[in-house]
Amino acid sequence: MNKITQTWGGQAEPFENGKLRYNVIFNADCVDGMSHMPDKSVDLIVTDPPYLINYKSNRRVVKEKFDRIQNDKNAEQIIQDALSEYYRILKDDSAIYMFCSWHHIEFFKTEFEKYFNLKNILIWNKNNHGSGDLRGAYAPKYEMILFGHKGRALFQEKRVADVIDCAKVSSSRLVHPTEKPTDLLELFIRNNSKPNDIVFDGFIGGGSTALAALHTGRKFIGYELDEKYYQIACQRVDQEMKGC
Repeated sequence: MNKITQTWGGQAEPFENGKLRYNVIFNADCVDGMSHMPDKSVDLIVTDPPYLINYKSNRRVVKEKFDRIQNDKNAEQIIQDALSEYYRILKDDSAIYMFCSWHHIEFFKTEFEKYFNLKNILIWNKNNHGSGDLRGAYAPKYEMILFGHKGRALFQEKRVADVIDCAKVSSSRLVHPTEKPTDLLELFIRNNSKPNDIVFDGFIGGGSTALAALHTGRKFIGYELDEKYYQIACQRVDQEMKGC
């Protein structure tokens, strides 16, 4: 990777000198930001939107707990608007991966299928369960990922099973309460994009999708509304690029 990344914030305008920026994270609302992007301008979407469960992690990093995820409750309209824009900015014959939870799988699936051809509901087996209701519910150990096509998206690498084992990020390394492991994201990126393609994430959190794109030789565009996590994402990306 020879190109030095730049991270930007404070505005939703995704252009510079008339050209679409890439290797960039915006501290802005993704729906507003996408509304300024051209049709069919990205090659793959890998995204982890709010799960609509008012999520707050009880895990500790050093001594402080994570805050609740912004817009994680009553965010149905955000999801609907984001999916509409995802469809518009995604190129034909390309793919989308959207993380979600079983809690509102009916809503996510219904809205997703308004725009995309749902090919699989992937199961991410985290190999380590969470807490939840310790006496009244089975220990949660997986998350769901909606995998769909806009047109027909063929794999670039070998086909794998729809249950994917991948350890979640350890508590000592966690920078975001719903952080996804880059190994998992890299699998998706390699399978449904080519080197130098643009990977888009409208809810980039601590920047894992950006890192996974860089690790696989792709470009990225991301949005993160929370100022705290935007700063963390920028720092992680800048640190990654300095090591290249």
